[in-house]
Amino acid sequence: MFSYPYYYFEKKNNLISSREFNRYIKPQIRNIVSEYYFILKKMDPFQGQSINFQNHFNQIYSNWEIESKKCLTAKDFFCKKAFKTLHAKLVKFDKKTFMFLTSKVDPQKNNMEAKLKLNEQLGIILNYNYKALHLLEEYLLLKLKKESFYSKKKWEKIRNLLQKISIHSGNLLTLFLDEKMKRNFEFLRVNFIQNLEKKVVLEKDSSYILSRLGDLNLAWNSFHMRISKGNHKLNNNSKKTLKNMHSRWNSILKIILAKPN
Repeated sequence: MFSYPYYYFEKKNNLISSREFNRYIKPQIRNIVSEYYFILKKMDPFQGQSINFQNHFNQIYSNWEIESKKCLTAKDFFCKKAFKTLHAKLVKFDKKTFMFLTSKVDPQKNNMEAKLKLNEQLGIILNYNYKALHLLEEYLLLKLKKESFYSKKKWEKIRNLLQKISIHSGNLLTLFLDEKMKRNFEFLRVNFIQNLEKKVVLEKDSSYILSRLGDLNLAWNSFHMRISKGNHKLNNNSKKTLKNMHSRWNSILKIILAKPN
């Protein structure tokens, strides 16, 4: 039995059909994610660069997750094509990260702490990416025995490094917001946006939203209450967008919870 604030329901009775997921739930989640980024850009145009940077990497990460799962299903522990593709993409990502690091931040931004944090996070990303590239190059050069322990450990290390890069690229999104806004939008990103984007939008996992419905709903309602009721400076377009996000989420809940218990 799965819990959802104020509701209890059996997962087997609330399964999402493929049609519901693809035609309604996934598009609505994609719109919610896009609207979250839209509000961030409206508050600070610089965030657009950070958002594009993060989205670029998350696409690499999710593609790798999908392809590596295919290899595991086929018991292809070499997975050479997927490793080569990942290596090529991370080489390009390394250049993109370096360009971001050396680009000039708007001189009107007087938040020196945020500027230093930006450089620090990008430096960490470069370091993790270098480690991932080194592992991939070593993996592709060595002739490993199929299903060897060494081979499986490499997979784990690469996945852990990609996960760390994803976390640190997400840390860039709210750097230049004021502390109150930063705290609230960071909360929503970590507890709601990033996993919905990865699991539902990119990986098309229809089971994720159902298995985490209670936590997701609690995160959204907490954020929405603080932003809509608190003393936050949002322009009219952003307020309207926030209202749209709330309506989209509620419509998703109605589809899932309308199932007979």
